[in-house]
Amino acid sequence: MDLNEKIQIETEFANAAYKNFVAKRFGMTPCCLADLQDITIKRDACNWEELQNKELVRTEGLVSQAINCVIEIQD
Repeated sequence: MDLNEKIQIETEFANAAYKNFVAKRFGMTPCCLADLQDITIKRDACNWEELQNKELVRTEGLVSQAINCVIEIQD
């Protein structure tokens, strides 16, 4: 997916989200409603595709620590 297509999808999503906000907040529905759900699905698919194409890079020095979350109740 090229950058122009991604920008177009993000712009469509932003416009639809704004129109949805205005319709809910002020009761002003636009003349042509964009289907926010369809555009959201298209945007999420675009983001998922972008995540699938990235290579994971290993970083050294990361430390994980286990935390004991057991709470003891004393009578």
